[in-house]
Amino acid sequence: MTDSDRKIIDKLEEIPDEYTRGIVKKLARIIISSNGNKISIANTKFLIATILLNKDYKEEALEVFNSIRLEENKSIYENAQFFIGDILLESSSLADIAHAKSSFVFVKNKFPYEAKNKIDICDLILDKSSEELGRNIFEISNLVYKILSILKIDINSIGKKQLHAERKLAHYTSTEVANILLHNPNTNFFRLNTIHNVNDPSEGKLLEGYLKNDSKERNREVRFDGECQTFIGCFTFNHDSLNQFRLYGKQDYKEASGISLIFNKNFFKENDHPDQMSFIATERILDEEVSEGKISQQPVIRCVYIDPSSQFIHLAQRNQITFYREFSDRVEADIKWMKYKKYIDKKTNEFLIWFECLKSAYQKAMDIVSELDQSKASEVNILLDRILLPIKYLIKHIAFQEEQECRMLYITSLKDPKVKMDFGKFLYVEYDADVKTHLDKIYIAPAATQYQPYLAKLLCDTNVKIELSNNPYRQT
Repeated sequence: MTDSDRKIIDKLEEIPDEYTRGIVKKLARIIISSNGNKISIANTKFLIATILLNKDYKEEALEVFNSIRLEENKSIYENAQFFIGDILLESSSLADIAHAKSSFVFVKNKFPYEAKNKIDICDLILDKSSEELGRNIFEISNLVYKILSILKIDINSIGKKQLHAERKLAHYTSTEVANILLHNPNTNFFRLNTIHNVNDPSEGKLLEGYLKNDSKERNREVRFDGECQTFIGCFTFNHDSLNQFRLYGKQDYKEASGISLIFNKNFFKENDHPDQMSFIATERILDEEVSEGKISQQPVIRCVYIDPSSQFIHLAQRNQITFYREFSDRVEADIKWMKYKKYIDKKTNEFLIWFECLKSAYQKAMDIVSELDQSKASEVNILLDRILLPIKYLIKHIAFQEEQECRMLYITSLKDPKVKMDFGKFLYVEYDADVKTHLDKIYIAPAATQYQPYLAKLLCDTNVKIELSNNPYRQT
């Protein structure tokens, strides 16, 4: 351990929060006893810094991030540089903003989406004529991540207030696709497709209309962005829904002929790092060393349903009936439902507060943009579109509320070798976690019951339950 590292560790003894000080002290012992293992030292320092940042000890976190050296570990050093830039971007000092920009430039290949946004924000702040606008857009960026953290489902959490109520999610698909995924799980993987394949024509348009208080905005054509594309995987809290069986997973265009795959919590990723959204591409997409592959596990985020006319807002959630189906004892079901409703109401109120803050900040930015020349205004609008991208496709029309959808998102460049193509049909990325291992149950739609023995054969080496849908349906 270097003398500078020892000085930093000694300084951390002065942290007033006893709990945080205790955690940091334990981690510091790893550095002291690491016997010069550079990767262990860098990784531990990064963990200490993120804990400090999460507890709002930004000055101390910055010092620890700065102590991570390139020769210790390149990847961890790059991650630290990103956080350094993020902390410095809050400074009123233009020298700090310039330093922040250099940090983001250093990591722009590893974090192509986020770094590009932050570099553009730095450029606005460093230009005296647009400093106020740049700081305003930085506020918008922070609000987007705050909203994402509220909407992210704590699917793997233990002991949290949601009481595991959202631990399983369903994906509706056809029997043909299910056979492909289950027959050979080592070569066939779950796909996240581009947003262009969805059935809601208002996708991507509602958010901007809401922020501008303009219900007509939803008719605007969404601009194609060759730099950043959003890939989504769609899930729902409704495991056995007749409506979704009729809409999705049709075999030969026949309604209610698909299946519902119920995934357990291990299919998704829990991400607790502050300001680190793992659904955004972090691979070094421009380096020669990157080969084609699959994306790692991702968190899942609940959708938000908006009525453009009244601006009524509803967060995707479980329906009350699902608790009575899950718990045979009605009293227990009542208790579980009331606890869950209280949790969702609190989550909704929290979302509404921050969503209104986003709206206010966005309108302030638009007031400034309206005074810019056309060329500069166009550049700023493109930047704002990119910054809003992570939540743009979580905002859905209230007409689709019954779907109670949540989504896995992955944002990356078309240059990313993980992006694959079925020309004229799909652009997609493949998900690393295999389907078969992470299934909890399968529901078979009313018009697909003949596939029960075949699905049983595919899953005979697992403990996955197979059930016929409980919904009545007259086949035609």
